[in-house]
Amino acid sequence: MINYDNFDAVLFDMDGTIFDSEVVHREAWKLTAKQFDENFTDEMYLDFIGKTTPDCINIALKQFSKPIDKEAFTASYYKNNQQLIQQGVPLKLGFTDYLQRVKSMGKKLGIVTSSAQKGVIANFAQHYFLSDFDLVITRDDVTHFKPNPEPYLLACEQLNAEPNRTIVFEDSNTGATAAIEAGCFTVGIPDLMPFNMDVENNLNLKIVSFEALI
Repeated sequence: MINYDNFDAVLFDMDGTIFDSEVVHREAWKLTAKQFDENFTDEMYLDFIGKTTPDCINIALKQFSKPIDKEAFTASYYKNNQQLIQQGVPLKLGFTDYLQRVKSMGKKLGIVTSSAQKGVIANFAQHYFLSDFDLVITRDDVTHFKPNPEPYLLACEQLNAEPNRTIVFEDSNTGATAAIEAGCFTVGIPDLMPFNMDVENNLNLKIVSFEALI
């Protein structure tokens, strides 16, 4: 399915790709909205997938029925999200086995996420394999976020890997667009929402889970 001889590096998005974390984040939004007497639905969360948390906060505040103090809402969201993550974030099906497979091939490995560095630390708090990655690119490291290709181009540069010799796994339209625009071999592994037609047509491969590649 993938000829690994043609590739030097493998990059992974984090939320929704490595971790089954979108459900956790969605629950944090629901809890926070309820604390401010607002309703947050599953459908509203679909607009947040692949975006940075600050951007999501701006979207949420526009969706609510009344003005809400941004600073207070932001603090409550981060607190709720942290408490839920501390309970443990499950991994996506087959991920650890696949990671060990590509690691055994000697491929360079990286994470490219729209989350901040503290989000990476929180997700990996109960897992042992963060040190398996050669680099982690977060929103703290770039000027332009996904769907801009900058995060993936930076990762390729730091790993000394050409984009066309780099595999990227992404679950969202935003992230997949960034990888495609960077010129990477882009594998779609959809999570809560399907890829749009433009992204779908430009994916190099689409799989249901990492088990398909083990």
